[in-house]
Amino acid sequence: MATHRQGVLGGFKGRIGNIVGSSWNGQNVMRIRPASVSNPRTPAQQNIRSRFALMGRLLSTQRRLVNIGFKAYVEGGTAFNAAMKYNLANAVAGEYPDLSLDFSQLRLSRGTLPVLTGLQAVVSSSLSFDLTWTDNSSMSQAGPDDLLMIGVYDPETASGYNLMGAFKRSDASGSVTLPDNWANRQIELFVFVVSPLGMGQLYSKESISESTYLGTLQLTD
Repeated sequence: MATHRQGVLGGFKGRIGNIVGSSWNGQNVMRIRPASVSNPRTPAQQNIRSRFALMGRLLSTQRRLVNIGFKAYVEGGTAFNAAMKYNLANAVAGEYPDLSLDFSQLRLSRGTLPVLTGLQAVVSSSLSFDLTWTDNSSMSQAGPDDLLMIGVYDPETASGYNLMGAFKRSDASGSVTLPDNWANRQIELFVFVVSPLGMGQLYSKESISESTYLGTLQLTD
């Protein structure tokens, strides 16, 4: 935006070409009118917008986890943006209007800390499930006090639930009970681990594991 007194255009109001004249706080003001998009709803544009919306809904429900899980991959942006970039490239299948999330390729975290081995989830009630895994804390870089980060997602309502640090790698098992309004839902389940040394403002790739997708669970009595 520029101001002007008189000159070749003088003080004017209205549009001449892509130049718009007006007054603001008693001054004559000129601005450039942005170029219009001839067709803002082309298939390619709709495909991009739909992919962003689909992934954005999911990751927004897991924001606390991806802010940790992708912290080491921030390049001039945010951890959430890094998670969006990775998952848009890897975890969205199909083309508009037939888009879907590929949960098996989706990641809530990336890193080189050893993942949990033998990880399984079994439904125990309409609100809860039991996790079991192998205590592999003797592996290089792994530790018995590594903390579990659990992400739950309900695709039907696009809602999520996070449980952070309730269990340790050495526990080898744990039971998760969801809030009352989660009863009988069908959920997608993700788990990763974080070194307690990495639970600060600075996260390294070595302090975070890649997330593991445990599949779809139907919560029922």
